[in-house]
Amino acid sequence: MLLNAEQLETYDREGYLEIPALFSAEETAVLRGDLARIFSLDRPEVPRSESGVPLLAHRLERYSEAFALLLRHPRMVEPAMQLLDGPVYSHQFKIVTKPPFGKLDLPWHQDYGTWHAIDEMPECQAMNFALFLHDVNEFNGPIILIPRSHRDGVLDAPVEALDGSSAFAKLSNETVTRLVAAHGMVAPKGVAGTGLFFHGCMAHASAANISPLPRDNVYSSLNRTDNGIRNFGRPEFYANHQIEELIPLPDDCLLRFAREQSGPT
Repeated sequence: MLLNAEQLETYDREGYLEIPALFSAEETAVLRGDLARIFSLDRPEVPRSESGVPLLAHRLERYSEAFALLLRHPRMVEPAMQLLDGPVYSHQFKIVTKPPFGKLDLPWHQDYGTWHAIDEMPECQAMNFALFLHDVNEFNGPIILIPRSHRDGVLDAPVEALDGSSAFAKLSNETVTRLVAAHGMVAPKGVAGTGLFFHGCMAHASAANISPLPRDNVYSSLNRTDNGIRNFGRPEFYANHQIEELIPLPDDCLLRFAREQSGPT
């Protein structure tokens, strides 16, 4: 799947591109159906808060056939190859889960700020793709972006600990205030199956899910293959140590899997 000229221009100008219904209800349902099993696993890739609540699940392709297909799905990989102008590999691949009435929030940050400061990723030839596994609205902790903030490049941000996860580079209140005054904020929302591409230098955050509605997003962080990290100090499920080019699968790979799982009709 290739993006058209208007979509490419929007991404370049705003730093993000939202595509409603990028994945069908059937495709999204088969991914969502594996969540309970994934978050029940006792694995280092599934870190928990101090109270034992699962917050994320990393490197999903290792223990979920459905998510292994998603990692190489052409609707994600081919636009990333366009936007980054070359072959890509998976730097991170995770679910961030926000169950009803949860407490998880993610402070303001740039992902590339962390990848550069901690992993020594040379250039911002990296980006994120998010897939909504549930409907996302203003109540259940949507991701909040500062449009056009990617044009400011890497911003000064100290590395701080994050509950249930690795350290990351957190933006100061002063920096966020300046960026919002210049560019405002947006919170992309949509039905399950919505796809969101956003730049590695995009300033973003998300608040806790205060609603009775679930919110699980899959995030694939895609880096160009000639831009691999130099520091391998973090566990490799936080920062992939291997460069394995993602070769797109057939477009119907996830749909065929979903129908195989449902059995004869």
